[in-house]
Amino acid sequence: MLIAHRGDRIRQQENTLAAFEGAHCLGACAIQTEIRYSVDRTPWCFHGDTVQLPDAGGKRPFHRLRDRELARLPLNTFSQLVDWAGHHRHLDWFVELAPETLARLGADAAVAPLVQLLRAYSESFVLLCRDIRSLRLARSLGCHQVALKIDSAIGSLSAEVITLAPDYLLIRDRRVDCNELPPGPWQWVVYEINSAEEAVHWRARGAHHILTGNLPLLMRSREASDVYGF
Repeated sequence: MLIAHRGDRIRQQENTLAAFEGAHCLGACAIQTEIRYSVDRTPWCFHGDTVQLPDAGGKRPFHRLRDRELARLPLNTFSQLVDWAGHHRHLDWFVELAPETLARLGADAAVAPLVQLLRAYSESFVLLCRDIRSLRLARSLGCHQVALKIDSAIGSLSAEVITLAPDYLLIRDRRVDCNELPPGPWQWVVYEINSAEEAVHWRARGAHHILTGNLPLLMRSREASDVYGF
């Protein structure tokens, strides 16, 4: 499975419906997006802690902006994404909560609104973060699938991770500290992979899926030769 990191961000502004539509048109099986909350506690699709405002507005912290200010920018709310996803049910989604968001709002305030919004399509959505407690909470609220981001492949063998038994484990390629990714009740996603050669390499080392920031390139490679084996 090729997972489009923030959509087709090569051709469109990342984390927007235009980028998601672009990834869908290219043939992505899944899309990853990040969530940030406005001061009004509305979840938006956005990566980063600051926003560049137009008209010499300078940079402002995202969490200090109101919905009416963000609505003037080429951004989309998570609610808009869920509505769009309802018409594309064959796509899977990885929805990431950053550690800063969880630290600022707390797990309950950050997780519950997302689970509530995606309840009707929960089988297509995977909640992703680094915090095991937040993922346990999401499951208790009815989230069907969770993904844990980790910094060490060997760390997947810890009691906490095994007890959680996430559906997916995500790891950055340079953080893999063993020859083969350890098997378990999860699927491995390695990121960020931006060449067919790397995709083949990580498939051989146990990756089930790859997260890519260059979906057009990898889709062209996949069409030219069945090299991935996915």
